[in-house]
Amino acid sequence: MTEIPDAVPLDRRRDRIVALVKSCGFMAVEELARRFNVSVQTIRTDLRDLQEQGRVFRRHGLAGPAPDPDNSAYEKREVWNRTGKQAIAAKIAELIPEGCTIAIGTGTTAELAAQHLSSHRNLTVLTNNLHVVMTLQNAPNVTLRLAGGTVRTRDLDIIGADSADFFGSMRADFGIVSVGGMSDDGDLLDFNMDEVRARRALVSCCDHAILMVDEKKMGRKALCRDGHASDFQTVLLNTAPGDALQRALVKARSQIVVVA
Repeated sequence: MTEIPDAVPLDRRRDRIVALVKSCGFMAVEELARRFNVSVQTIRTDLRDLQEQGRVFRRHGLAGPAPDPDNSAYEKREVWNRTGKQAIAAKIAELIPEGCTIAIGTGTTAELAAQHLSSHRNLTVLTNNLHVVMTLQNAPNVTLRLAGGTVRTRDLDIIGADSADFFGSMRADFGIVSVGGMSDDGDLLDFNMDEVRARRALVSCCDHAILMVDEKKMGRKALCRDGHASDFQTVLLNTAPGDALQRALVKARSQIVVVA
């Protein structure tokens, strides 16, 4: 691989970093700094921003190609747009009152939301997400109820008929879910019908359903289409909706909350 002796503009350097790790696999931060003739701290800043954009993956001082979002592991999805997900999760804690029952679905944003809800008092949580259970297991004022059934070990959750039966027998004041992707005009997308069934059942069991969609999910494609953002009483985003989505949500009288 030819070294780059002179520093190059930031955007071009970052494009080359992405291309390089795709070609070579995981590389040390120090090696990237040497190749691009910049400091280690500069490369770390590049990699942090590239990881936020979902273009690379960092681990233990190494940088590698971003995983395929269609079949990526839970741990890898956790780092995608983490800043946006954290902002959404923090807002959830403001929207959910103490002393209520809340159903929490699957996914990394749901786990972050659970972290922000851990100090709520007299909260009952219904979930099919083991990450939520582990997050709230030591919360002194939270009662946990977990769906039974077969665990999807990759994501540590229970989906399909098992979770549908669980949520179908419950009633919650609030429900929070995320999706695999959302079209520009608000169609909801997931990667398999078991995920769809779990989401549908959760939404049906609650009085006030909240949809959480970070900007990386906007326009993201997935195999299964079911439902629309306007089916939710509140839609929580970290970027402003496009015109088509805005019109649909306003027409349905859904509350639109955009966090910075």
